Amino acid sequence: AVVATQSTGPDPKIRSYELGRKKAHVDDFPACGHLVSDEKEQLSAEALEAARSCANKYMGKFCGKDSFHIRVRVHPFYVLRIIKMLSCAGADRLQTGMRGAFG
Repeated sequence: AVVATQSTGPDPKIRSYELGRKKAHVDDFPACGHLVSDEKEQLSAEALEAARSCANKYMGKFCGKDSFHIRVRVHPFYVLRIIKMLSCAGADRLQTGMRGAFG
């Protein structure tokens, strides 16, 4: 029997959705903050990963690794593919490096 699988596209770039002290109770921290957008917009998976990485680095530097808990609650349902653009003068081919180098 052949099982057909649905193609879901590439994997999202965001690696972990919870950071910091994950097992902490909600009353262990004195403050709670939310980052909310006022408009409906499409965020790429790369933008979510960059925001998560930056927030984790900032909180780890100024608060310590066990003094915060970050949870990314949005999931990139539509992973936007980035099309590589050629920007050099006279560039007519996109180089692929060592991909398929044999033969």
